[in-house]
Amino acid sequence: MPTILDLLYREYCRARLAEMRKQLLIAAERSEALEMHHQPADQGEDERTDAQRKTGRGVPN
Repeated sequence: MPTILDLLYREYCRARLAEMRKQLLIAAERSEALEMHHQPADQGEDERTDAQRKTGRGVPN
């Protein structure tokens, strides 16, 4: 009986490790894809709002 439980436990651990490795690979691929599509903003863009970008004017007081 202990041999069967040991075999089942080993198979469970092997399957969990494979699942964790797969999740890590997926997470790594996603982060690499996000880094490739990231474009740094211009310094002037930080100070302007969306309304200012669309109209080219400042926000009224």
